[in-house]
Amino acid sequence: MHAQQLIKQNIKNVSPIYLLFGEEPYFIQKVKERIIESVKNNKDPEPDTQTYDMETIAVQEAIHDVETFPFFSEHKIVIINRASFLTGQTKSDIEHDIKALEEYIAQPTDFSTLIIVAPYEKLDQRKKIVKTIKEHSELVDCSPPHVNDMQDMIKSMAKQHNLSLPNEVTELMTERIGDHLDALQKELTKLSLYFGEQEVTVNEAEQLISTYAETSSFSLIDALVQNQLGQALNILKELKKQNEEPIALLALVTSQVRLILQCKLLKKKGYQQQQMAKQIKAHPYAVKMASKRERFFSEAALKQIIIEGSNTDEKLKTGQMDKWLALEMYLKVISTQLNAAATR
Repeated sequence: MHAQQLIKQNIKNVSPIYLLFGEEPYFIQKVKERIIESVKNNKDPEPDTQTYDMETIAVQEAIHDVETFPFFSEHKIVIINRASFLTGQTKSDIEHDIKALEEYIAQPTDFSTLIIVAPYEKLDQRKKIVKTIKEHSELVDCSPPHVNDMQDMIKSMAKQHNLSLPNEVTELMTERIGDHLDALQKELTKLSLYFGEQEVTVNEAEQLISTYAETSSFSLIDALVQNQLGQALNILKELKKQNEEPIALLALVTSQVRLILQCKLLKKKGYQQQQMAKQIKAHPYAVKMASKRERFFSEAALKQIIIEGSNTDEKLKTGQMDKWLALEMYLKVISTQLNAAATR
């Protein structure tokens, strides 16, 4: 079951064990809240809730807790976070007694609910513990929504705030925020407070919705593609106001340029967007954004922009030039390359 389904459910029969896997923090948090709410509604209005981080605490300590009858309540919730032992990652310094976990999963107590959180893209399906958990627990897929589902996701989240968004606003939010659901939630809260029961208008929404660094790098490129260097510099100034780090911004812009180049090269080989994402090991949304822009650049221009990015990085790190001035000069380089060799 995907997290979106569970969040909408009225859970009457709470499972003794849940496994939350996938990389979307928003879904993980919402699913945990939904399970806890269901325990309160069906088992105990004030359950004893404990959380254990598997990066610092051994799993057997959490199992000892989940097996111990609660003293001040009728039901207990134990959350195991960052269960990296379910993946193929290298072993940590913590010695986990996986056997103790396996034994509990086979015979869970009826006075506890165990929530295992594995915020990773993949689990190691070869491991016995993974097979055991999958067999005896409720599985909840917390992977990010598909890129093609983002606008529907935004509208669904907007309904929770009693907002009805026109398509232009959902497109604007997708462009400025991308697939960061936590950030989307904050922006929707902002719109709800501002508009209340009034109709959401595009002009006012443009003034309210923030632009996030990762999507801003594409916004910068878009402004340059449209021959609007001034607009690109204004975006840079806004990011400066948000206390973004120049070196990190440069790395973000150059990584997006590199992604555009990779998409351009793979497109020449006949790759589709989903195939590109798998080959490059990039998020499908980022590949979609890059693919929309590759036609504005020549292959040579993209390679030159990457070289100039490396030169700018050296200037930033060695103090040869003011960091923000160096970034502005880099944007001018991209603009020059576009004017000289763009393949529109």
